[in-house]
Amino acid sequence: MILVSGARGRLARIVIEHLNEPVVGIDVRDAPPDFPGQFFKVKRYDHRKTAEVFRTVRPRVLLHLGVRSASPRMDQRYTDNVLGTRHMLALCQRFGVERVVSISSFHVYGAHEHNPIGIREDAPLRAGARFPELIDLVEVDHTVSNFVWRQEDVSAVLLRPVHIVGPRLRNRASKLLTSPYVPRLIGFDPMLQFLHEEDAARAIVVAMRSPRRGVYNIAGEGTVAYSHAIRNAGGSPLPLPHMVARPFLRAFGRIKLSFPHYLVDYFKYPTIIDDSAFRRDFRWEPTVSTVDALRSLRAV
Repeated sequence: MILVSGARGRLARIVIEHLNEPVVGIDVRDAPPDFPGQFFKVKRYDHRKTAEVFRTVRPRVLLHLGVRSASPRMDQRYTDNVLGTRHMLALCQRFGVERVVSISSFHVYGAHEHNPIGIREDAPLRAGARFPELIDLVEVDHTVSNFVWRQEDVSAVLLRPVHIVGPRLRNRASKLLTSPYVPRLIGFDPMLQFLHEEDAARAIVVAMRSPRRGVYNIAGEGTVAYSHAIRNAGGSPLPLPHMVARPFLRAFGRIKLSFPHYLVDYFKYPTIIDDSAFRRDFRWEPTVSTVDALRSLRAV
C-alpha cells in the first residue's frame, strides 16, 4: 500500500495517475470527489490521528509530497512542514515502512551571484540564511537528508526538482509566467531550468520503484533565458529597476500579483543544478522539452 501525503495537491494527483497500485491519501484538505482510494483528512499537528492512519493502513511506501508553502505565518509553516515531516518519518520507522520518497526544491541552494553552473547535491544549502521565508523548507530538507543517510531500516530518497510547470498545476511558477505582470529586473536575464509536470511525476514514480537511496537533483531538458521563458509561457514582462523591485512586489503582491519577494534573486542570478546523478542512477530522461513545457502553460 502506498500512502501519499499532500494527496489533494495537483502534482500528487498526477503522480497517483502514474501508479498502478493501491493508494491511500492524507491531507489537511478535504478529499476530492474522484479520489481513487481511501482518503484521510488530518491536520499535520494532529500527531495522534496521523499515527492512527499509519496503524490502520500499514503502508509499504510513503510519498511525502505535502510540504506547505502558502501560509504567511512562519510558526505555522514550521509546525506543518518541519514537525509534521519529523513525525511522519518517525512513524515510518515505527510501522515498518519500506520506502520513502520526499520532495524538496532546488530553492534550498539559494540564489547568489557566485553560484557555480551545475550545482551538485553536496553543495551547501544557503537559502535559509538569506531568505527567512525558506528556513522551514531548508529545515525539512535537512531532516529528510539526515533520515536518508542515517536510517538503515527504511530506504529513502530526497528529490530536489527545479521549477515544475504544466497546464494542470497552479503553483507559483506556473501562475507567474502566465501573468499579465511578470516581474523582470532591468539588466538581468538569467538562465533558468524547468521540469514538465508529467516528467516530475514520472521521476517520483521511478524513484519510488528503485531500491536506491540518496539525495538527487531533477531538471528538465536544457536551460532557457528568463525573458524567453516569459515569452514561451504567454506572460507579459513587467520591467522593474532593481532598487525598487522588492518594495514594489511587497506592495503590489497584496493587491494583484502573487510573487514572493524572495524569488527576486532567483530571477536575477542563475541557480543551475546538475541532475546527472539522477539520470545515471535511475536511467531517467525528461520526455518534454523545456520550450514545450513552457508553451503548455498557454492551455491554462
